[in-house]
Amino acid sequence: MTRAICMHIKTPPDVPRNDRQCFLFLGFHSAFYSRAINMDSKTDEKVAIEHGDEHHDAQVAVQLAHDTSKKLSPWTKPMFRLYLVLACAYLCGCLNGYDGSLLGGINGMKRYQRYFNMNGEGSSTGIVFAMYNIGSIAAVFFTAPVNDWFGRRWGMFTGAFVIIVGTCIQATSTGRGQFLAGRFVLGFGVSFCCVSAPCYVSEMAHPQWRGTLTGLYNCTWYIGSIIASWVVYGCSYIEHDTAWRIPIWCQMITSGVVVLTVLWLPESPRWLMAQDRVEDAVAVLAKYHGEGDANHPMVVLQIKEMSNQIASDATDKSWWDYRGLWNTHSARRRLIGVLGMAVFGQISGNSLSSYYLPTMLKKAGIDDEKKVLALNGVNPVLCLFGAVLGARLTDVVGRRPLLIYSIIFCSCCFAVITGTSKLAIEDPNNGNAPNATIAMIFIFGIVFSFGWTPLQSAYIAECLSTDIRAKGTAVGNLASSIASTIIQYSSGPAFENIDYYFYLVFVFWDLFEAVFIYFFFPETKDRTLEELSEVFEAPNPVKKSLQKRDAQTVMNTMNVKEDDKLAGEV
Repeated sequence: MTRAICMHIKTPPDVPRNDRQCFLFLGFHSAFYSRAINMDSKTDEKVAIEHGDEHHDAQVAVQLAHDTSKKLSPWTKPMFRLYLVLACAYLCGCLNGYDGSLLGGINGMKRYQRYFNMNGEGSSTGIVFAMYNIGSIAAVFFTAPVNDWFGRRWGMFTGAFVIIVGTCIQATSTGRGQFLAGRFVLGFGVSFCCVSAPCYVSEMAHPQWRGTLTGLYNCTWYIGSIIASWVVYGCSYIEHDTAWRIPIWCQMITSGVVVLTVLWLPESPRWLMAQDRVEDAVAVLAKYHGEGDANHPMVVLQIKEMSNQIASDATDKSWWDYRGLWNTHSARRRLIGVLGMAVFGQISGNSLSSYYLPTMLKKAGIDDEKKVLALNGVNPVLCLFGAVLGARLTDVVGRRPLLIYSIIFCSCCFAVITGTSKLAIEDPNNGNAPNATIAMIFIFGIVFSFGWTPLQSAYIAECLSTDIRAKGTAVGNLASSIASTIIQYSSGPAFENIDYYFYLVFVFWDLFEAVFIYFFFPETKDRTLEELSEVFEAPNPVKKSLQKRDAQTVMNTMNVKEDDKLAGEV
């Protein structure tokens, strides 16, 4: 799509609409950057419009690469406006985290177990956990069309509304069947939020802080988890069935806030560009990335790159067409990153410390209900600190080092947990073994949260181009839900049958993940979402991703041919 900034320059009426719409090769911005590199603005504006001067475009690309490489302050007024907008999307992460600790907590309540005739482990408990993911799986092929047709905001709204319905069904349950139905509906709604919110955050985030801002989305999982854990702990003192119903009702709070506020947010500029609403996209980027200036280098760069990378006739216009996820080399390499992150993010042992923490503590010799619930509340607090620190370092250290080194450490944690759990069971008088087990469970949670929690949603969104981001995220959510269902349903029987030896599975699996990531996961930091296309189109994306971003990267993304005269500048 060739676009010009029609709000800044008048174009002849006989020029087709799509060619008159906004951007960089043409009009005011070309002249603006021409002046920045000592070119005659009027002459080059005319040449750019009439002849598409490649030398001029190359100079513009070099200047943009230089201007946008300067570090900006995250404490400006526009950035705080952006933080406020993203806060609403972050609430969708809270929804998922709330359920993670909610079921883990009430599963440790004797009153809940008696009401539904279940114990803390086994297949009956496993199906209650798994039904949530079954609902997520059922929603997968509905989430992408809603996001692609109606926008990211309506995707979040739909998910939050369905969650409210599921909460009402679950909280009023009089039997296991109704409770399972509520879990299904809840999972169905969360699937919409898990697709829409990460897409929205990654597409709205400022490029220089995208790793931190998108990483913080998944960190809010722990905020929801902390709230759920302590609500469950407080309600455990209630001598009535409302002890487990009240925490479920509280699930409506964050979903209600999302329903009431999300439609007031600006739409994703990349979704707007995909709908050919260029002026709206420029306005959003100017307000949140350009300090109110449509001529800001960061605004100019992003719109130009989007105009070359986002096609108006792409597969996001056809809800049934998923071929864009695998029909090219770059698409397949993107899909490897999406599926790898989605699956590894669920079966690295983290589901055990979330849903089966009471069982893990029991295996360590701790079966006092109040103590178990208190520890269940402390765990996400510690994990939140690790996750926030990890989110901040994603733009500093990079994605690959965080993932690789943290998962190796997680493998070591499970090796120690296996040994201390064995000692605790074989020697009940050994008071140090249970304490060591608790410590290692908490350390595992902190380390996993540090390296993986910020990137579970962020890396998937970064791997995908705009036209396949909703579908790819939905497929990633499908893979994540399937993996989570398998691990949640199988963990209960596994604990019953092989006891603490189950931990050994994760010792070796986590090491395999580290090797896989090293060979197949490209680095995504320091590039805009559009500039990552150059990485995935390379014969070896990992090798390409480790090369430093420069002016040539911008030129390739803008489809500008390198000019010999600029070789020294590039």
